[in-house]
Amino acid sequence: MAKFGNRLMSNHLAELVVAIVSYVTERGGSITKTKLLKLLYLFDVEFYRAHRKTFTGFQWKYFHLGPWTREFDPLLDNLVASGSLTEQLVERPDFDAKFLRSTERVNLRKPFDDFKDEAILTSVLDIWGPSSTGEILDYVYFRTEPMEYGIRNEALDFSRVLQQVPEQYRRASSAKTPGEIKAMRREFGQGRAKRVAAADFPFTEPRYDEEFRAAMEKLDAGNL
Repeated sequence: MAKFGNRLMSNHLAELVVAIVSYVTERGGSITKTKLLKLLYLFDVEFYRAHRKTFTGFQWKYFHLGPWTREFDPLLDNLVASGSLTEQLVERPDFDAKFLRSTERVNLRKPFDDFKDEAILTSVLDIWGPSSTGEILDYVYFRTEPMEYGIRNEALDFSRVLQQVPEQYRRASSAKTPGEIKAMRREFGQGRAKRVAAADFPFTEPRYDEEFRAAMEKLDAGNL
């Protein structure tokens, strides 16, 4: 076990972080410090949904860029210092950012004792791994229960996370012939396509103030 701060960093937590970075980058995605933090939060939300506890044990709070924990920086610094992760500074016209990479491939199965927990993480990363930090922040702010009910600068309440138990699916037998079923599917598909084409879904792009953008740039650059 590796030390960070006054605590011991469990092997499972270190393996989780390296596995996330490895999984995202191996699939052509990029990952910064801010994005990694939000992916850990999203995984904790879904892990809590299944187990009524978080995986990381982090003390999450509502920071001005969404969920944040003071335990994250020492963990990340330790992994960089040990050589498990590397940081690459990328200079851009508007700001500089550090992108993370793993020095070894860590399978998503490694941090877990149960393959069902691996499936939770895989689902989160397959959806959000390819996404930009801004897209993840939009979802985190408006579509995750701890943040929806959160109070700025206060601890996030994960007990707000809904425990969703899907109903068991049973397919009813049908008296229709295969030809009739095929025709019905075609008719349904055509009708659905017409409804989608005719629908009007107005979308207002989120507006972020300068303080928000400046803070996110500093986080990505590792200046906070």
